[in-house]
Amino acid sequence: MNKLLPKNVSELLRSYIADRKFRVAFEEARSEYYPIQAGVPQGSVLGPILYSLYTVDIPVTSKTTLAVFADDTAVMAVNDTQIEATEQLQQAIDSLTKWTRQWKIRLNEQKSIHITFALKRRDPHHCVYINGVQIPQAETVKYLGLHLDARLNWKHHVKQKALQISLKMREMYWLIGPYSKLSLANKIAIYKAIIKPIWTYGAQLWGCAKTSNRMIIQRSQNKFLRAAVHAYRYTRNEDIHRDLNINPVDKVIQEIATRHEKRLHRHVNTLALQLLDNSDDRRRLKRLKPYDLVC
Repeated sequence: MNKLLPKNVSELLRSYIADRKFRVAFEEARSEYYPIQAGVPQGSVLGPILYSLYTVDIPVTSKTTLAVFADDTAVMAVNDTQIEATEQLQQAIDSLTKWTRQWKIRLNEQKSIHITFALKRRDPHHCVYINGVQIPQAETVKYLGLHLDARLNWKHHVKQKALQISLKMREMYWLIGPYSKLSLANKIAIYKAIIKPIWTYGAQLWGCAKTSNRMIIQRSQNKFLRAAVHAYRYTRNEDIHRDLNINPVDKVIQEIATRHEKRLHRHVNTLALQLLDNSDDRRRLKRLKPYDLVC
């Protein structure tokens, strides 16, 4: 079997990324095979490593922050004025555009979003461009599964999660409703496996939302549990949570935040500890900070 392996690593990599083809399939129709000029097989073991090597020289500027996660890239500029922040952002984008053009990477201008995070009113005339095309401005943006709004109060994110929970409950009501023959233990297992992960994702961050926003998720949890036990109208939500041994939303957020902080202390990457540094944080409008969630 060893005779079938390439003689060296370079040949192995060449056989992995070269001479690959693709075709498009739609129902019963199939296109001809065409060569793939760039990229690596998706979902492969070497894919993330090769992508990191390919983008290791991606340009960064001293006045902006570049956040890259796979093909999701965010460029952030911070300044006291929107004009200066926009100028810094445009300079970074121009540098990034030049780099992508050099390495033949196609940017999708229409899928890019420009958002300004500020407490006061934003001027819509301060725009940024990619390849001469204006990037659409928005009041909310979704990044890595989190919905970020212009005021960073997490209101939009919470509403989107509550809507997602409502749609999922509607699909599964025949399983969790009062006429379901499913046992209560299985109904609770459905909640923990399907419903709960919807809102617990990113709770270390969106848990800083004000109480009225967090209560939106709490009400969604209440609806599921009341449907699962077929509770009467006068049955208290606190009693249902206690009997089912289900913690309220605020308690779960505290537990998640505490576990997250402990993982940061044990993390092998020393940069992770910088996330715990709150020496330069500014308090505005008495908002909670992630470290305030730790119990």
